[in-house]
Amino acid sequence: MIPTLKLSDIISKWRDALQASQPIQNFCTTHYNKAPNIFVGINGKIPPTADNCPLIILYPGAKSEGLELQEYTYKLTIGWTILQTAVTVTNNVTELSGIAECDALGQLIYLELAQLSPDNPVSVLNYDLEPVAYFPRFPGRMEITVKISPVNGYNINF
Repeated sequence: MIPTLKLSDIISKWRDALQASQPIQNFCTTHYNKAPNIFVGINGKIPPTADNCPLIILYPGAKSEGLELQEYTYKLTIGWTILQTAVTVTNNVTELSGIAECDALGQLIYLELAQLSPDNPVSVLNYDLEPVAYFPRFPGRMEITVKISPVNGYNINF
């Protein structure tokens, strides 16, 4: 038997964890008066609209597995977007409130997923905010890499 782990199984586990996350639900309800919309993949021809914000998207990923590898690598991408028009000006400093809110939601998503599988922690996180081009939408994106060593070369526990 060849040890393997489906990307869709990871995505399903993460989807359920994000949907059940009380900190994420509380943040979105407090700031936007509604729970986040969670998408597993999106239709690029008809992408989510501002009405879908706040939103979290789990994208298909990539993996490296094989009998010659001591460690398997799984890379999955999560996107999120909030809608925020608030701008504050204090002593000649103009600040878009959406930047901090987008970052706050991203941190909640990361923390939720990072603690989900203590035996297989997040190995690498690449995290970006794209807060200027899409105002009043504030999107963020993270690529999460999880490295797993098969147990006895046969089983993958995730």
